[in-house]
Amino acid sequence: MSTATRTRTPSAGANLGLSPRRRFVALLLVTALLGTTYSIVTVAPATTAFRSRLPAHTLTQLTSKERAFPVPSLPYFADKRNAINQVFVKRSWAWVTGLFLAFAGAVVLLPATPSRTPEPSSSSPASNTRTTDRNGSTTAAKPFAANPLMPHLLSLTRRYLLASLYWFYLTQATWFGLRLGPSITHRILRSSGAVCVPSAIAHDPLAPPASGGANIKSMHHDGGGGLVCTGAKGEYWRGGHDVSGHAFMMVHCSLFLFELVLPLLPTLFPALFVGPKIRVHPAVRAIAYAAVGMIALSWWMLLMTNLFFHSPTEKLSGFGFGLMGWFLSGL
Repeated sequence: MSTATRTRTPSAGANLGLSPRRRFVALLLVTALLGTTYSIVTVAPATTAFRSRLPAHTLTQLTSKERAFPVPSLPYFADKRNAINQVFVKRSWAWVTGLFLAFAGAVVLLPATPSRTPEPSSSSPASNTRTTDRNGSTTAAKPFAANPLMPHLLSLTRRYLLASLYWFYLTQATWFGLRLGPSITHRILRSSGAVCVPSAIAHDPLAPPASGGANIKSMHHDGGGGLVCTGAKGEYWRGGHDVSGHAFMMVHCSLFLFELVLPLLPTLFPALFVGPKIRVHPAVRAIAYAAVGMIALSWWMLLMTNLFFHSPTEKLSGFGFGLMGWFLSGL
């Protein structure tokens, strides 16, 4: 009688109807809101917006001039030159792609099996690897078909392709059958009134006095050609709405990686997540833990972005685009 009544108490999240997905999205949203609120209270929004527009390499030039013009030092994560920003954030989708390919290869080459749980005696230990046809003959099941992670991998592959296409159009370039054009975020920036301003500390001015400013004027016309105002000479965008690319990427990457590890959460963290456990190869487990680590790093950099960069509306739009990409890639 005691064993029949011994049941696991549902967690508070289960009582509230919060699935792991909803709890994770709520965590990201609360992180963005708290970081933005703190930045509004401590720093003027115009300062954080301006800080996000400056090319990282111009900060090095500013540092070399600190003796003549002292400026307050920035916190480590408020400096675009920090190692995590340069190595991880700037190449975040490449990191996600590498992790996804490693996961896919491990799932295909190292099949998983459902964890064995106490079942009625009618099921034998070999029931997971043998099937019975209509004639009653028993044959060994194919490992590929018996792998419980294969349906998840197929769904994840479709999600990855859609998420990659979404990332490309939003941040890299757009293509509508004729030629590549500016990305969606670049179009938003330009259409909202942004202008390209030359740097006052650049060694190679964009528009020397003899040219009458012709070079500066040319920067404001895309003409369907290459990217303009890249920051190579210290120039930067002023005005307009600059969707926070960092906020977008950290939300976009962390949500995709969360989908990657979702069916493995009860296996990786049995004390935190309730659900069927899957016996996976140690390599698959290691890749899943690496994905969890990358999720944690993305969460941290999302917080840093909301603390030190962009205006509140720019951070909100970046978060919204990240959430939209997760929703659209899951359709």
